[in-house]
Amino acid sequence: MLSVAQSGKVTLQDVAAKAGVSISTASRSLTGAVGISKATQERVLSIAQALGYRYNPLLGEVMRSTRRGTPNHYLGTLAYITPYDDVKEWRATPTLCRHWSAACDQAALFGFSVSEFALTSHGMTARRLGEILKARGITGILLAAFPKEPFELVLPWEHFATVPVGHMVQNPQLDCVVSDHTQAVLLAGRVLAARGYQRIGLAIESYQNSITNHGWANGYAALPVENPELAAIPPFLPPKITARAFLQWVRQNRVDCVLTLSTFRNEPNPMREWLAEAGLICPRDIGLVSLDVTPATSTWAGIDQNSDEIGKAAVDLVVSKIRAGERGVPRVRRSLLVHCQWRDGDSVRSGRAARPNAVVERALA
Repeated sequence: MLSVAQSGKVTLQDVAAKAGVSISTASRSLTGAVGISKATQERVLSIAQALGYRYNPLLGEVMRSTRRGTPNHYLGTLAYITPYDDVKEWRATPTLCRHWSAACDQAALFGFSVSEFALTSHGMTARRLGEILKARGITGILLAAFPKEPFELVLPWEHFATVPVGHMVQNPQLDCVVSDHTQAVLLAGRVLAARGYQRIGLAIESYQNSITNHGWANGYAALPVENPELAAIPPFLPPKITARAFLQWVRQNRVDCVLTLSTFRNEPNPMREWLAEAGLICPRDIGLVSLDVTPATSTWAGIDQNSDEIGKAAVDLVVSKIRAGERGVPRVRRSLLVHCQWRDGDSVRSGRAARPNAVVERALA
């Protein structure tokens, strides 16, 4: 019989024999399964590394499926971690629902199912959640977008391949898949400038800018650089937008088109109604653009962020990490940007004919 060195092909059996453990124990040690002593796990990992053995975690999933009597095309479960006590809360956000649905469909193509875990549910802690995921043999995590505040997570990252879906989790610095928010603003600016708008203003709540790593504001700051004909108007980024403050900002800056978002804290954007009550009709007197067109603003002009593609790309990335045996926080963070598209609607004019800004000033006087 050839030795490991002679054959040049290292198997799990070779690792198990060298470590003096069963093949099952060797496999569980390499996947970080619970119930294996730290000393045994470290010995198996050290021997596997010394022999040059690379463990295929998907093969392990297939073997577990075989023992359970399930079809071999099933490779396991991906965890979809959300930060809410009530699952209905995030499902009220259309963009997050598109992430979830697309992720589930894409995972099924690879042989994975997706299970939701609420990080802030009653009695749940990050440590306990980590133990649950390890006990269930879950090696891949998708972190749902965190739409209200920047969120810091503490999980045993070294056991998992993890990818945030949508808005970036700032700490830890994980590989992520996000919409290109900066490109979205620049694309909207190009379309609006071509239609004769010159005083374009950004009006969103401050948390919406923070959770995109200031992507909205960064794109907006670049608008006058890319389009010199556009006026440099200070963005309106209050903690909470009110009708009075919003209309005052429009009046003071003679805004002729507003860039905003479809919802504020899961509530539909009321700006169109506020403007109408002030005597400004869209698009006759002022333009209104959603940077994330959803059913809440289905008739508006704006940006389709291709949220389905974000969910699909996140699954592609986490599965590639599982296959490559990548775990933990990467040394260098990588961000995969999903580009957006312009969608026409009834909230901006179709041509260059412009109403003078004096109309705005008289209406808001």
